[in-house]
Order: sequence, then C-alpha cells, then structure tokens
Amino acid sequence: MKKKEIRPRQPSRRQLQSQQFAAYSISEAPVVVHLSNGARLHGLVLAADDFVLLLGRRLDDDQPTVVYKRAICLVTPAGAPDEVALAPETMAAPEFVPLYIPRTRKRR
Repeated sequence: MKKKEIRPRQPSRRQLQSQQFAAYSISEAPVVVHLSNGARLHGLVLAADDFVLLLGRRLDDDQPTVVYKRAICLVTPAGAPDEVALAPETMAAPEFVPLYIPRTRKRR
C-alpha cells in the first residue's frame, strides 16, 4: 500500500485578505483604496472584519469612513507608483491582418 502524501493546506483567500489588512493596520502605513466605481480613498486602515473596512485620516479619527469590501477593487500602499511602466513595443503590429479561411464543401 502506498502512503498518501500529505500536503500543507494553502491559506484561503479570506485568510490572506484578513492577514493583509491586519498588516496594514499594525504598520499604520497610509494606503490607497481603489473602488469599483473608479473613486480612490486615501487613509489608514483602522480595522477590518469580514464585510467592511474602516478607513481614517489619523489613528484617532473621530469619523472614519466605512467601506464595504465588495466595493473594493484594489488596496495599495500610498507610496506605490500610480501607473505601471509598460515595456516599449519591439515591433509595431499591423492594423489589418488577413485571415485564411479555408473553403468548405457546399451543403446540399
């Protein structure tokens, strides 16, 4: 009989997300929250649970912003560059490429 290989379990997406928000909260680093409607919110992660994220301007903010996690597309550190540098194209693509479509036999 063969022994079954036991693999360590991969952390779930929810666990990774909670660890990331906890790291942002502990480090007190400013973040930029990109929302699905295109808005960007700047601030510090004060707290997070399964459904919402508490975002404030300072650690002792009187009125923090509550953001639903479903509305969040991306969370980046505030010091990260806004745009990713694209590699220059090595060869310009032609505007029109003729496709070869083989002729099929006529159906009767």
